[in-house]
Amino acid sequence: HLFAALLLFWVLYRMTGDIWPCFVAAAFFAVHPLRVESVAWISERKDVLAAVFWMLSMLAYVRYRERPGKGRYLALVVLFLLGLMSKPMLVTLPCVLFLMDVWPLKHLDARSLFSRDSWRRIRPYVLDKLPLLAVSIVVVAGTALLQTQAIQAMDGVPLGARVANAALSYIAYIGKTLWPAGLAAFYPHPGSSLPTLHVVGSLLLLTTVTGTVIALRSTYPYFIVGWLWYIVTLLPVIGLIQLGEQAMADRYTYLPVLGINIAVAWGLWQWLASHPKALRVATAVALIVLIALVSVTRHQ
Repeated sequence: HLFAALLLFWVLYRMTGDIWPCFVAAAFFAVHPLRVESVAWISERKDVLAAVFWMLSMLAYVRYRERPGKGRYLALVVLFLLGLMSKPMLVTLPCVLFLMDVWPLKHLDARSLFSRDSWRRIRPYVLDKLPLLAVSIVVVAGTALLQTQAIQAMDGVPLGARVANAALSYIAYIGKTLWPAGLAAFYPHPGSSLPTLHVVGSLLLLTTVTGTVIALRSTYPYFIVGWLWYIVTLLPVIGLIQLGEQAMADRYTYLPVLGINIAVAWGLWQWLASHPKALRVATAVALIVLIALVSVTRHQ
């Protein structure tokens, strides 16, 4: 876990050169109580192992983009395969690599993602992900085949209930990231008993945030990258295909919440750029919050 956190810091620093937000994003990843389940539970050893290969794959992609070549691309593919063998949840990595092309690598202008001629601009960056996407599709199909019995066992949960729980879980994970209280080893699935008002509110909030980050993509590209990182990487475990009786799990946030960390860290960094006198105060507050998180994490 420590190695994964250090690799996260290094790969972010390689791409941005901004040491303050890199430290904040990596430190909050390292000591947050939501990490406890993945790090302390022996059967989730795969989380931390997969995270190491995720970070190494990101680093390999940065090196490939700096100087494209077959050898560097092969290194990326091998690291990606090792990550998938650790945990199939890494199937979303090709999508995150594409987001990295937008920011912080800045090979693509964020505005081009939704322009009329967007395909012409983004096509080269989509095509070089196709081998990785092909591997992801094979892994998804194989995992679904192996988990057929588990999926069939949860057929009693209607699709509408799964969608409602997924919408609520997206918001709940953010809530637990901002205020990590009431963490548990098991959150039972509510079935069809979720309050309609809560579900509608969650869907509206998700839609509003998504629309906002898209509108701000030119000025604040790290917001759309961080938000889409969070949304996309949670998809395999958000519960649309229900495995087990849990509604959500702390361990599922191990990689997805990195997107939120990145968006918040660079959002604060840009604000501090126009308010340099606040840097010391912001650093002191960040350290106090980190110390508090360490205490809660130790208790957890």
